[in-house]
Amino acid sequence: MNHAHKGFQNLTDVDTALARFLNSTHKLHLKTEWCTLPQASSRVLAEDVVADSEIPHSDRSVVDGFAVKSADTQEASHVNALILKIAGESKLGELCRGTVSHGTAFSIATGSIVPKGADCVIPVEEIRHLTRRKIALSNNMKLGENVLRKGEDIARGQIILRRGRRLRAEDLGILKILGVKRVRVMKKPRVAIISTGNELVDSQRSKISSQIVDINRMVLSAKIKQFGATPIDIGIVKDRKELIIKSLRKAIQSSNMVLVSGGSSVGPKDLVPSCINAVGKPGMLVHGVAMRPAMPTGLASVNGVPVISLPGFPVSAMFAFLIFGKPMMTKLSGAKQLSDAKLQARTSEAIRGMRGYRTMIRVVLRKTEGGFTARPIYSQRASVMMSLVAADGFVVVSEKTGEIPKGRVVDVTMLT
Repeated sequence: MNHAHKGFQNLTDVDTALARFLNSTHKLHLKTEWCTLPQASSRVLAEDVVADSEIPHSDRSVVDGFAVKSADTQEASHVNALILKIAGESKLGELCRGTVSHGTAFSIATGSIVPKGADCVIPVEEIRHLTRRKIALSNNMKLGENVLRKGEDIARGQIILRRGRRLRAEDLGILKILGVKRVRVMKKPRVAIISTGNELVDSQRSKISSQIVDINRMVLSAKIKQFGATPIDIGIVKDRKELIIKSLRKAIQSSNMVLVSGGSSVGPKDLVPSCINAVGKPGMLVHGVAMRPAMPTGLASVNGVPVISLPGFPVSAMFAFLIFGKPMMTKLSGAKQLSDAKLQARTSEAIRGMRGYRTMIRVVLRKTEGGFTARPIYSQRASVMMSLVAADGFVVVSEKTGEIPKGRVVDVTMLT
């Protein structure tokens, strides 16, 4: 779906634009490296991890209590309690050398090895102590009750974690249990960031200055790190064609992807798209996307390196990055595409977008007895940074309908 907008010859719909952008980098030569477990959090696995042993290595108790033969307990009842002799103990962290015979029990701690001869564990709260050496039981026990079987958690030869998985804290735990010291991971993609504009500065000396403090590089750097890549700050570049081309060349040589904010529209100072085309082939793939905010977004590929021309307004830059940059970074990192964290909520009022444009409406969530409600933040303008800061997430209003009625259950994409 292409359609015109003032200043733009035509706009490309979001799905077509994203597909064109992702398909422009089909020849990926992903590099890998070894990484120790403490450094492996959020890294992307470069190969499957296969268990070379079973976990647990032996049957273990999941409660404090007494290890017994389940067959012994079948006659036990509240009327006729079963008397068992305490014949030994299985201590945590020690091998249990004794054997449970008929009519006997071993005291056992949670996590301790179940002794030979026993096939279930009676929780301590179900026991009546008669003496220090005898207990009474009134309940029947089932075979395997309160026992974690050998290999029940992990079987030898089982694929534990697959290539392309972004490692979580829990994954590191299971790797350590398996005795893994280091893992092969994908090298982090390097993402270069350039801001353009004569008016931009890193810090403002005067409150009445006409200069604008550039926050895009800092915000995008933080997001890039959050998504598992390495940001490369190229800095602020003035609105001069030769300077922008020089910075683009430097960025493309030093990174796997480039983000350029500012100068993306079609005014006389909007030089970025023509500079991208001057640097290499094929150049601009898409210029102008049927979305709000971030309509002037440009997507390009230069000598195999994806480049996004982001609008200068921070809210627009952030949405262009989330919609196009995040999926491309996922591809460049070798990670399996994960869907964004979403939460269902009911609209507290009608949410209006613009027909013909996919509109991202920032919302605030409220927890009620019936679930969550989503209320649009009143100023949705791309120039209002607080519309992102105050938002819990955003709701997508379809380009086909242009609005969502009050009381409708919608997906809220969380801003994390």
